[in-house]
Amino acid sequence: MTDGLHMQLGDELVREQLFFRKELRERVRWLIRLRWIAAGSSLVASWLVYYQWRTLPVVTVDLILLFVLLYNIGFHFIWRRLQTGNPREVKPLTIFTHAQIICDFSALYPLIYFTGNLHSPLLIFLIFHVILSGMLLFPLSCFLYCFSVPAVLGGLVTLQALEILPVQPAMFHGSSWVYRLYVPVDSPDMVPFFLLFVAALFITAFLVTSLKLSLRVKGRALLQVSKALDAGNVKLRALYKMVTEMGGCVSLQPLMDVATRNAARIMGVDTCSIKLLDDQRENLIFASTFGLGEEYKKNSRGVKVAGNPIAQKIMDGTLSVIGKIDEKDYSQYPEDIRKEGIASMICLPLSVGKTVSGIFCVYGAEPGYFSEDDVKFFSLMTDLTALSMENLKRDLDKSWFLQKAAHQLRSPLNTVLSMLNLIKNRYLGPVTPKQATTLDRSVKRLQILGDVVADLLNLEIKRMDLQKVVLHPVTAASVLNPLREPYQVLAAEKHVDVAFAIDKSLPHVLADEKLVDDLFTNLIANAVKYTPVGGAVRVTLSRENSKHVRFQVRDTGIGITPDDLPCIFTEFFRSANARQFEEEGTGLGLVVVKEIMDRLKGTISVKSTLGEGTCFTCRLPIADRPSANEDN
Repeated sequence: MTDGLHMQLGDELVREQLFFRKELRERVRWLIRLRWIAAGSSLVASWLVYYQWRTLPVVTVDLILLFVLLYNIGFHFIWRRLQTGNPREVKPLTIFTHAQIICDFSALYPLIYFTGNLHSPLLIFLIFHVILSGMLLFPLSCFLYCFSVPAVLGGLVTLQALEILPVQPAMFHGSSWVYRLYVPVDSPDMVPFFLLFVAALFITAFLVTSLKLSLRVKGRALLQVSKALDAGNVKLRALYKMVTEMGGCVSLQPLMDVATRNAARIMGVDTCSIKLLDDQRENLIFASTFGLGEEYKKNSRGVKVAGNPIAQKIMDGTLSVIGKIDEKDYSQYPEDIRKEGIASMICLPLSVGKTVSGIFCVYGAEPGYFSEDDVKFFSLMTDLTALSMENLKRDLDKSWFLQKAAHQLRSPLNTVLSMLNLIKNRYLGPVTPKQATTLDRSVKRLQILGDVVADLLNLEIKRMDLQKVVLHPVTAASVLNPLREPYQVLAAEKHVDVAFAIDKSLPHVLADEKLVDDLFTNLIANAVKYTPVGGAVRVTLSRENSKHVRFQVRDTGIGITPDDLPCIFTEFFRSANARQFEEEGTGLGLVVVKEIMDRLKGTISVKSTLGEGTCFTCRLPIADRPSANEDN
């Protein structure tokens, strides 16, 4: 975990440096552009001042300004070269910034001297460069530049007082009010002004550097929050994908395998396991593992709950976080634990309500690998896994009961139907017209019930096939084309118009031919079935976007009420108007459609208006590579 912390700090440092480099790059470019404007406008201004006061050594000043333009050309080319450098390196930009500030100071000091020294209006640009260094460089660099300013200006004043350098007149020397405030540089009255300027310089440096450090601390905290949010978002997306995959499982073993595989990936570990209680609730047996060796699973086949304090604690509903397994005898098989390289682990009970069915564990290869946030997130993952397992068990129990009931009902139903047909066909004697009518109604009712039993059995077979199917690239048009003629003939018998619009240039979809055929058949048959005489059905197969092919069935049938729409994919559900329009039906066709779309990772949407018609829209995922096989 220590290495992980170091990596985290290193990552923060890199990201902070990248942010700092971006700021430096923008300001360096801005400073170069500003220098073009400042030097160019100063050249023009120097001649205007010269023509007004005639005291300015304009040639000398212009030579200095030309020198500024010259080294700015060099800075421009250096900046372009730095643009192609390593984005993680901050040092070259820092050196480049120092070079610019030093060159600017080197040009400013002679300009200040020739425009009046302490009376020069250019003193303000010294403060400007101190602010700039405080913003872009380390505080020490900013204060070093501050110390250089009074040292150089004091040196110039001293050299003028010693008459080594001639005293230059102020830029605006004359009869104006500025001139009346003019005090010679060698006058004692200049000392308070000089000290005030130096104080302002250092106060500015202190304020800028303090503000920069405060912003950097807050920025670092914001970076931490941003990183935590990014990590949490990634985990939540992965958890959503895991829950979606578990929701698509139709048996318990694949669901547990999905849980262990995804839990190991999300938690960043190599090993994970689910152990379930045996029928006697005395031993924990490996039900699903990821990353654990076969030898370990063989030797640790059963963990006795009674002899294991950790297992007892977990079975009582308490989580167990072990930061260092070697500190205590946590395992019945310590040698096998060491061989697997397990140093820490989190184990949580798989429970819904107060019923515990097993435990869910992730194993770390380092002591103290798991943080408090890891424990909280794994707790959420465990609860969702336990809930998915419980829901699937209920569905399986319900399916088992329905299949058992269907099997038990099929034989007596067929027997009763055969006997009624014997009576109806007068093999057992004459039948009155009234009795014949009653027999016809009874036979029809039994045939409907037989259809329900047959559909129940077929539904279970289809569900088993869904789990076994291997998804691969399929040409949807080649599956739909053979259905065109049979359904047009069927619809013609009902005086319903059926039209097909199939785009032949569609890409392959990731599916299975039989599943696609069942999907198309169920939806087209439903549309024809519930469309009255004179109505129309339109079947369309086209491209939705770069990721999906759209299959759409639109009819002018009886429609579905808004209250019934949420229930149409529920087993045995049939709306009241559907039962009135067509007595026969089991309410299982759309259940099959929904399960097929879930298996194909597609989507289905329904729009309907009562008395006007219904439109089913299926979006099938496009296969990335036509030749690739994918087993989901």
